[in-house]
Amino acid sequence: MGYIFEAEIESIIHAVRIRTIGEDDGIVLKKILFARIHPAIKAYFKAEVEKTLRQERGLEYRSKKFSYALPEVRSLEEQIDLLLVQNYHFSPEEFESQLEESVHFQFNYLCRPQWTLLNFIVGEQRRVSSEHIEKRLRYCVDYTYFPELIKRYIADHGLAEVTYEEFKQLIEKIDQEVVARHSSLELAHMTRALYDFVESGKMVPQVEFEQQTLPINAAIVFFEDKKNQGICNRLEFERDHHRVLQITSDRLADIIEIVRTGNEDATAPLQSPQSETPDAAVHTDEPDVTGQITASGVTDEHEAGAPEDEKSAQSKTTVLVFGENDEQYLASTPSAKQKEILDLFPGEEFELIVRNIFSNDEPAFRGAVTEISLLRTWDQVAQYLDKLFLANQTDPFSAEAVGFTDKLHAHFQSSIAKEQTGKI
Repeated sequence: MGYIFEAEIESIIHAVRIRTIGEDDGIVLKKILFARIHPAIKAYFKAEVEKTLRQERGLEYRSKKFSYALPEVRSLEEQIDLLLVQNYHFSPEEFESQLEESVHFQFNYLCRPQWTLLNFIVGEQRRVSSEHIEKRLRYCVDYTYFPELIKRYIADHGLAEVTYEEFKQLIEKIDQEVVARHSSLELAHMTRALYDFVESGKMVPQVEFEQQTLPINAAIVFFEDKKNQGICNRLEFERDHHRVLQITSDRLADIIEIVRTGNEDATAPLQSPQSETPDAAVHTDEPDVTGQITASGVTDEHEAGAPEDEKSAQSKTTVLVFGENDEQYLASTPSAKQKEILDLFPGEEFELIVRNIFSNDEPAFRGAVTEISLLRTWDQVAQYLDKLFLANQTDPFSAEAVGFTDKLHAHFQSSIAKEQTGKI
């Protein structure tokens, strides 16, 4: 996919390089996380550093005479690990390599999430552990309905591991349900993360009244991944016969509506106020149409299929069926949850939090909201906030931190109470 979107990828890489390492002899992760770059790239860098630290920890010798499992010890170790991760130092060569990998991976994920998730998380293995899946999902910031529903499905079904075919069916089922449950305009808006990622590579901000455009080839790959050949064929027709190379979200919505209705004069109806757009908002990246996500171990698309012995058993695999609770997850996409959290902090309060907790980095705040929206209990949120305040060097007893914490606490307690009474 790199050769198709080479210009866009190089533009993003160039913008990130300028906004982070520049001409310096190195850079620490903390500076990358506070830079004005796409959150998906930050997530990739952080996940790679955490993986490196886990590998080093695994080589440590630990005597059984010391009580490393004590809660107090574990808590201190978590704080130490957090500081180590934040201050990890990248040499210029290492940074450049990581940057290339992160941008290609995220572009791949944004263009074709099903293919990328399958190859990045399972690859050629016959089965993978739930723990492995959870760690790999940390690289995926956008399309949060995928990580949320995958993790919830695994948790609710008590799965310790998942086979290649089971995982493939799971992500296909998730995407099928999301597509089926949303309007043409909402489906077009699902590509907003891809639009935003391409836009992040522009050094000059887009004129406010201009609509963002996306390479039409990216939209074609996106709907190929969702196995919607009708939309793909129509987009290819627009490209080949009408010479359309870039497409706006509104025009994409109209094309989807034309394909769905069979009416050439159809236009996508405006979204109703009660309807929520599927999440695409925080950011993620791309790869090459014929393959290669270097860091992920993904090979050519035509080679990276199910293992031979797994393929022979596919016809015998039990088809996954979503239960009542799973339908609930599919009906309410994470974008709605993120919007609920963002709505807790209107106007000036939003600005104060961004300024005082996130050092004026609005994308970092929105990235935190995305991570918080994926958590299920207040205890998980509280632990996340502890680490966030420590990483951002925020006084947890400052007015902004206390207000931020209190509103999140009230919101999660209310949501949990409603779930327990069956109201949602």
